[in-house]
Amino acid sequence: MTILNHFPSVHNTQTKSVESFLLDFESALEDSLSCIDKPLLSSAREVVLCGGKRYRPTLCFLSGYPHGNFNDLVKASIVIELVHVASLVHDDVLDNAQQRRGNLTIHNKIGINNAILLGDSLFSYALELSTEFQDNMVCKIVSRATRKTCSGEIAQNSSIGNFGITIKQYEQILSDKTGYLFGASCKLGGTLSGVDSFDQANLESIGISLGICYQIFDDIIDAFGNESNSGKSLGTDFLSSKPTLPILLLLECCNKNDHLKITNLLSTSSKSNFRVQEVSSFFEQYDILNKCLAHFNNNFDRTIFLINSLNSVVVKDNLTQFISSFSKKVKFLNTLKQSNFLAVHS
Repeated sequence: MTILNHFPSVHNTQTKSVESFLLDFESALEDSLSCIDKPLLSSAREVVLCGGKRYRPTLCFLSGYPHGNFNDLVKASIVIELVHVASLVHDDVLDNAQQRRGNLTIHNKIGINNAILLGDSLFSYALELSTEFQDNMVCKIVSRATRKTCSGEIAQNSSIGNFGITIKQYEQILSDKTGYLFGASCKLGGTLSGVDSFDQANLESIGISLGICYQIFDDIIDAFGNESNSGKSLGTDFLSSKPTLPILLLLECCNKNDHLKITNLLSTSSKSNFRVQEVSSFFEQYDILNKCLAHFNNNFDRTIFLINSLNSVVVKDNLTQFISSFSKKVKFLNTLKQSNFLAVHS
C-alpha cells in the first residue's frame, strides 16, 4: 500500500520562502527571549534555541502565506513554539528522560522543581505574547490548544499499563497531546490571513489529522525501526508499558488464547529479551507491521483529503507541498521489517 500517488503536481515555489521565514523566525524567537525574567533566561534560551524541526511555525506560515501580515505570522509562530517547548520540558520531567536532541535534559541540570517552573513560565509568556494581537482570537486558539495538550498528557499517563483501551481512545489521546497544537498552528495562520470560516475550521482539522499521523509514525518506528537509521532510542514505549498502535492492533486481531498470552506478557514488570522476542513473534504471526502501515496510510489519506477540500488555492498548494515532503518518511516506513521489533533489545 502506498500513498505517494495521492500527491498532485505542485511547483516548488515555497522552499525559499519557508527557509527565509524560518531564518526570520529564529532571529525573532531569540530576540523575544530578552523579555524572560533573568533567573530563567539562561535555561529558557537553552531549551528554546536548541533547534528542532519547527513544524508548527512552518505550518502557521504556510497556512497564512502570502496574504497574512508577515510580522503577525512570525509572532504567532513564536507563541505556538513556546507552548510546544514548554510541553517538552514537562514531558521530559514526567518521562524522566535523560536526553533531548542529544543533550542532557534541562531537569537534570537545574532540578525537577525548577524545570517545572521553567515550563510554566514559558507557557505563561506565550499567552502573554498572544494578547498583543488586535483581538483575543489568537489567545483563544492558543489557550485551547494548550489545555488540550495538557489533557492529552494526563490521558496518556493514565493509560500506562492499560491495554484495554480502544484504538479510538488511543487516537483521541494523540489528537489532544499532539494534534491540537498542530491544528492551532494551521488555524492561526489561516485566521491571520483572513481565510473564510470553512477554511479556518478545516485548517484546524488538517493540523489535528497531521499531528495524529506524526505520532502514529513515531509509534511504528519505536516498535519496528532500527536505531542505526532512525537516529533515536527505540523500544521505549514497550518498555514503559505504553499502549501504542502496534500493541493495540495485535490485541484487536489475535485469537482468544493468544490474547491471554499477550496480555500476560505485557502486564509483567520485567521486559526481558525473551519476552520481547515472544511479542515480536506475535507481531509476525498477525502481520502487525502491515496493519500499522495500512492504518497510517488511512489517516494520511484523510489529511490529504482535508487539504484538497480547502477553498484557498494558495494555502492548498502550500500545504500540499509540505505534505509532499513527508514522502521520504513514508518511503522509510516501507523499508521496515517485522523482525526489527525493538531491535535494540533483540
